[in-house]
Amino acid sequence: MPQVATLAGHPIMRAMTSGEKDSKTAKPSPRSQRLAVELRENLRKRKAQERGRTTSAGEEKQTKANVTFRDEH
Repeated sequence: MPQVATLAGHPIMRAMTSGEKDSKTAKPSPRSQRLAVELRENLRKRKAQERGRTTSAGEEKQTKANVTFRDEH
């Protein structure tokens, strides 16, 4: 049985971990690798979508400016 430290007579347990492996040297699980790939892909899609919105919003403003200019004359 592992030794358990006590504080004021109450046992203090270590946090439950996945063994003695250091988290920095442990290989990421296939699930976490898959999720990381999906997150990067999702971020790329969202950035492209935002760029598309920004571009189309700029074109709309330019079109509205041209229409306003033509209406004034």
